[in-house]
Amino acid sequence: MKKTIKVKPLKKSAKGKEFIIQTFLLIQSSYNTKNVKKYFNEEIRIFDLEEVLSRPKEYLVDESDLDKIYPIGVIFLDESFYISNKEKVIQLFVDSLRGEFYIILLTNPNSSLDISQLGLAKDYFFSFVQNDWKVENQEYYLQLIQNCIRQIQLQVENFSLAAKVELAHQDLSRIIRIGQLLSTEKNFDLIIETILKEAMEMVAADGGSIYIVEEKENTISGQKTKYLRFKKSALISDIEEFLLPIDSSSIAGYVAMVGEPLLIDDVYSLTGEEPFHFNSDFDFQYHYITRSMLVIPMKNQYQEVIGVIQLINKRIDPYKKLTYEEMQNGELLSFTPDCMKKIYALAGQAAVSIENFRLVKNINNLLEGFVKASVLAIEQRDPTTSGHSFRVAEYTIALALAVNRTQTGKYKSLYFSDEQLKELRYASLLHDFGKVGVKEKVLVKEKKLYPEQLQEIHWRFRYAIRSLEYEYSLKKIEYLKKNGNIGFKEYEKFLDLELNYKIQELKEMLQIIESTNEPTVVEQEIYGNLEKIYNFSLELKLNSHKEVIHFLKENELLSLLVRRGNLDQKERLEIESHVTHTYHFLRQIPWTEDLKNVPDIAYGHHEKLDGSGYPLGLTEEEILPQTRMMTIADIFDALMAPDRPYKKSISLEQALDILRYEAKENRIDKDLLEIFISAKINEVINSSAYRIK
Repeated sequence: MKKTIKVKPLKKSAKGKEFIIQTFLLIQSSYNTKNVKKYFNEEIRIFDLEEVLSRPKEYLVDESDLDKIYPIGVIFLDESFYISNKEKVIQLFVDSLRGEFYIILLTNPNSSLDISQLGLAKDYFFSFVQNDWKVENQEYYLQLIQNCIRQIQLQVENFSLAAKVELAHQDLSRIIRIGQLLSTEKNFDLIIETILKEAMEMVAADGGSIYIVEEKENTISGQKTKYLRFKKSALISDIEEFLLPIDSSSIAGYVAMVGEPLLIDDVYSLTGEEPFHFNSDFDFQYHYITRSMLVIPMKNQYQEVIGVIQLINKRIDPYKKLTYEEMQNGELLSFTPDCMKKIYALAGQAAVSIENFRLVKNINNLLEGFVKASVLAIEQRDPTTSGHSFRVAEYTIALALAVNRTQTGKYKSLYFSDEQLKELRYASLLHDFGKVGVKEKVLVKEKKLYPEQLQEIHWRFRYAIRSLEYEYSLKKIEYLKKNGNIGFKEYEKFLDLELNYKIQELKEMLQIIESTNEPTVVEQEIYGNLEKIYNFSLELKLNSHKEVIHFLKENELLSLLVRRGNLDQKERLEIESHVTHTYHFLRQIPWTEDLKNVPDIAYGHHEKLDGSGYPLGLTEEEILPQTRMMTIADIFDALMAPDRPYKKSISLEQALDILRYEAKENRIDKDLLEIFISAKINEVINSSAYRIK
């Protein structure tokens, strides 16, 4: 059985506090003839002044009706009556009369009336005219009363129009201010909160909700269906977001479906035959009673519904929250068509803001996708360093956030905004993009020698060994031809020993080359045997000709003599050129104002504080703090990454020791390194994260 809430009908007019003007004529009874009543229309209520003075509450507007009725009128009396009833008349003005009333005072002939002794300000008197009340003069006096009433009506109408103009001006100013605020705000949750707050204040709503249209793709069919996502409630702050179908099963869903506003005086007076359904579960769950409701669709420039503003329960007092009893007893107002117009105007501003946010979000998503695709393109070209750019970005942003938290030291006053963090992240992700301009064989080079170079060296040694074996076999054959078997065993043994010695010597040289071919992280002393191998040659005597074999060429020797890493000077310069390629590439992108420093931040990630870096040889003062942070992250990941084929992963302590040494030599920023270490930035991600599987 469905639960029901017992409510009473709304007691307040849907017009709210718009006044009905009620006109009164309080006339001295001696002048209140039938002719007088006939002279005025029925809308003017005429009372004998004596009766009103004796029982004012019975004749004038009740206090409880003053929120709907605005009384105006004329008090018509003569001087003698006024003087006789002066205190009562004054008390009537002070205690009983509300609205606008004027006095027409008939003065006696040859009167010496002193206005200062009347007891009321002169402004309360419309006119002082001579008392000459005769049948032939009545029309003049009655016309005077009409003029007074008309003047009061004009004053009230002017005041009402001025008030409406002022309210309209305030509403327009509010809408303009809201538009300016929404156009500059970048936080979507704050945009939604602002829209709801301003809408409620504009029409004195007690509560409200915001719904946003979203598309959800069916994982099976692949088709997209639109839903309403509940985003914000003004009544309950901790309600989780949920989806509503865009159909008649809910009021918000119905408005989103038809795209037209909905004005409901009282949802508990609905008959059930309406094309929409009101769900009272919210009222039961949160001990609230939804009565009056205004639901407005938010439409974009294509007249597509992108959201719904739902306002409930218009307050009598805009600044006083409704109680449960007031809602139950109907002590609230219905929303008006004027309210609808105001919220429609606001909804237009809100739709523009939401669309702008979505557009910016789509652009950001596009840029984000482009950046990630660019990074993946680099790493697909050089899978050995896969994940490096993503890890460097993670480390760098974590370090920047740690700098934001720093309260002491050199960087205590440095703070990075959300926009600057985004700029730094993109610079970090794209810092190695220039590697697309580096020859692939240099980029993926694993050892000091290229594979084909080492293979060629292997073939030289194999050829030399096979040639030696062939040469010594020929010697054995010649001996047998000349001497037969006599002494052959001893001679064969001697030749085998000599051959094995030479082969072993060649194998040792090859082993030296292979071991020297392995790169190291730190500088190493290169064995002097390399030069001996370079200068060593093997002379072979094959039948009628001689052949001299050299085991190392000059370019191979130069590559093997590299003391740290695996690149010779020419290759290193080519690799280093990736920084310049990166800069020129990033300069081609029309970055927005908040991302304009991306090229410069990325450009300096191989610069050193002492000026020994590349490509510009910048010094400490010329290197941006963001770049210094990225440099630390870049070196740390290069040291810790397990995926570099030309080196083995080293321990965390070894990596930090190398960084400390670099800081001691004034190559990297020691203060930032200290923050990096103390904040344990190394724990942000695993050193193997983002690797291509």
